[in-house]
Parts: sequence; structure tokens; C-alpha cells
Amino acid sequence: MLDAVIVGAGHNGLVCAAYLAKAGQNVLVVERSAQVGGACVTQELVPGFRFSTFAYGAHGPGPRICRDLEIPAEAFSVKCLDPGLVQLFPDGDRIVLWADPGRLEAELERFGRAEVEGYRRYRRWCARADAICGDFFLTRPPTPAELRRKWSEPEDAKVLEVLLGGSLWDLISPCFTHEKVRLAFARADDAGPANQPGSALAEFVENASTGLGVQNQAGLLERGMGEITEVLAQRVRAYGGAIRLDAPVRRVLLGGGRAVGVELESGEMLAARRVVSNADPKRTFLKLLGPGSLSPSFVQAVADIKTRASYAKFLAALSRPPAYQALRPEERRDARMAAAVRIVPSLPTMEACWADAQQGRLPRSPIMSCHLPSAYWPSQAPAGKHCFSAWLRWVPSKFADGSTWEDNRPTFTARLLEILENYAPGFAASVEWCRLLTPADIERETGITDASIRHVDMTLDQMLDRRPLPAWSSYQTPVPGLWLCGSGTHPGGSVTGGPGHNCAAAILADGVRR
Repeated sequence: MLDAVIVGAGHNGLVCAAYLAKAGQNVLVVERSAQVGGACVTQELVPGFRFSTFAYGAHGPGPRICRDLEIPAEAFSVKCLDPGLVQLFPDGDRIVLWADPGRLEAELERFGRAEVEGYRRYRRWCARADAICGDFFLTRPPTPAELRRKWSEPEDAKVLEVLLGGSLWDLISPCFTHEKVRLAFARADDAGPANQPGSALAEFVENASTGLGVQNQAGLLERGMGEITEVLAQRVRAYGGAIRLDAPVRRVLLGGGRAVGVELESGEMLAARRVVSNADPKRTFLKLLGPGSLSPSFVQAVADIKTRASYAKFLAALSRPPAYQALRPEERRDARMAAAVRIVPSLPTMEACWADAQQGRLPRSPIMSCHLPSAYWPSQAPAGKHCFSAWLRWVPSKFADGSTWEDNRPTFTARLLEILENYAPGFAASVEWCRLLTPADIERETGITDASIRHVDMTLDQMLDRRPLPAWSSYQTPVPGLWLCGSGTHPGGSVTGGPGHNCAAAILADGVRR
């Protein structure tokens, strides 16, 4: 009998499997698709163009996980982004966030000396926030009370209170006076616009994993994001674990009031002492478990989990790099200046985009995070050509008027091309192939409910000891023998391996206790 069957060969499932296999357990990972990786894959979607189809930037698994799993330093080929981001504005202006603080300060100084001083205060604040979030990242989820006891020094306590109840805008606004500068440092993710409570905690928890591999480098991978999951799969096998592809799970098997294995869609039964689901909580509890196996109150609590932050992604094969008109002529000749570009005109635009998505409408002006990894790794595309992608937040998973994404795909694709053409004249003519991955596409291809890419929205009520649910935040579930190891558990989303690491630690500790 298997000690553990792990549902899903995404990065967290593979991290969890590798730890369990290294500890001597008999582990099998079953994966619904024909390749490992889940949403952390590289795919040749059009001949010669290799896309990181979903996840796009590497900042984990970091040194601790990679040392534990004996991943050598040379396993990953990473190039650091510089600049880390170019923020574009509708009036033709831009802000370049250079990796070097001195160079970044020079960029900010054109908006006034006060912005430079504000940036230095911001960096000091971020250093404290990073220390707090980094401390609990690879641990069981802490309670707010535990954090307040640990970080009680006055300066730490001030930072912690913003994390536990404030917004990213609350942090940014006192540091910077110019609206454009504020916007350049304001991310907008699962909590909604950057002025929404909880956006600060989500930002700093996600960024607590600062780099990939034992060398702790963040950036772009030579073979795309699939490079990470290929290496993790090798470690699973090296420790004696097995991985089966094209093996979708129909249901979790129950016996004697506990999980005892899984049934594949082929009808094959796999018996195991534990089932570990790397699927999101909604898919795990509402689809993989049969009716009547959970209490009605728990089923309702799962159904009420927020997965409102739906995303879409636009992919394109380009004949040349985008020529963003906000860049200087010499900058346009360097494709690396187009490698990480964000288009969000203003905070009100963020708010309107969120409102559109929540009310089931196509956003009039989606937030666009645009990437061009082939600027750093030309081998990802034919000579002189480029792989372009853009995450689009936020979009509705369902439409209020009853229409479908197939109905709206042409309109939204045309809208995206129009926006990109406005910022980079000639963009549309450079497109040799393109594909819009709608929330329906993303859910179908990855299994992620509502295309909420972090499985459970990283909102204040769904973080720390409340992720995914207050009574079930330590990787166990109401079904004995069934565990969760995906991004819907602490610490949260992004490609870090944190949930997989923490779940494996909890499983191994549970075995010792027994």
C-alpha cells in the first residue's frame, strides 16, 4: 500500500512528495495532464515559441527547500530582471524601477527630492515587513495574537498592524507625494485595488520567498517556468517516489470514516494511508469528495471561500519586441526594457476594473502585467522574434448578462490589442499568433476554480490561521487521512513551494505523534 497518494503534480505537490519520499515514505503523484507542473509549465504553443503559459517569474522554491531536497546550485539557469518593472502612463510618461537603489533614486528624483526620501523610508519599512513575513513563511500558520507577542517592539508593532489590517496604499501614501510614484509601487492582487485592507499582507507574504534555488536568485528561467517543476520531479523520483501522468482523479475513496485512496477516471483504484490534495480547496471538497461525506455546514463554508480574483492571460508570438513609446529611442533598442511592463493608468482605474469584474462585466481598462522573457533568453523564440504574455486582472469568471467567455473572447481580445497598440504603436502588426486564456480556459487546463490563481483569494479573512478556513488551516481536513498542500493553504500563492513544504512537515510530525 502507498503511504501517500498526492493529487496533482504542480510545484507544491512535487515539493510535498519529495519531502515525504526523502523521509522513506512510499509516494505516488497522480497528474491529470501529460506533463508535470500544473500552472508552472513551459509549453511550445506555436512552433519555435516556448511560453511559460501560466506562472511567469521565478522567486522560489528558495534556499531552505532546495538545500533540504539536495537540489544543486547549477540546477536552475536564472537571469535577474533589470529593470524589475517599467510602469507606463497614458500621457506617455513612465517610471523605471531599476534593480540598483541608487539608479532608482535618480529615476524618482525627477518627481522631486521628497520622492527619494520617501523611497528610503519605504525601503526601511519593507525590510521590517519582509523580516516578519519571512519568519513565519515556512512554519505552521500563526495567529495574529502570536505575531503581536513576537513582534512587540514599537517599530515592529507598527509595521505588523499595517500588515494585519491595512492596505498597501496606507503604506505607500505617506512615503510618496506624487500619484505616479505611488502607483508604480502599488500592486493590485486578490484583495482588490491597492487601497483595500489586506493588500499589504498579501503583497509581503507572497514576496517573502525572495529567490529560487540555493543561490536565491529571482528572475527569468532559461527553459521557462517548467524548469522548476522538471527539477522537482527529478527529486521526487530520486528519493524513490513515482509520478503518473494522464491520470486524472475521479474521487477520493473513503473507508471507515477516513480517506483510503483515490479512484482515477479510468476506474483504477489506488489505496493509500493518506491522500494529499494539491488541488484547490473548492475542487477538493466539492468535486473530489462524494455527496454526504462532509457536513452541510462545512460544505457551505467551502462554497463561501472567496475565489473572486479571476485572471485571464494573453499570449502572443511577436515578430519584434514591443516599442513602447514612453521609452527613449535608445531604450527601445534594448528588448530587456520591454521584459516587465505594467499598464494601469490610475488608482480609480484599478477600482473601476475591480468593480467591473465583481459585477460580471468585461473591464473597460484591465490591469496589464506584460512580460517578454525572450528578451533575456532569446532561445525561447525563433531568431529575432519574441514570446509576449500579459496577465490581465481582474476579469469576471461569469457574466451578469448570461453570456459566456466564448461570446466575449473576440471583443476582449480586440480591446487588449487596442490598448497595447496605444502604448506600443505597431504592436498589432507584429503579432504572428495570439491566444487569450480566459478564466474558463485556465480552469479547464489547470483545474483552478474560477481561475483564482492563488487557489483561495489572499484576503485578510483568508490568510494566516484562517487559510483556507479558520478551523482547518494546518493542512489537515475534517476527513481523517485527507490533507491539503496547495496554494489555498498557508502561506499562500505564487511559485514558492511554501505550502508543499509546510504540509509535508505537518504530515511527518503527525506520523511521529502517532
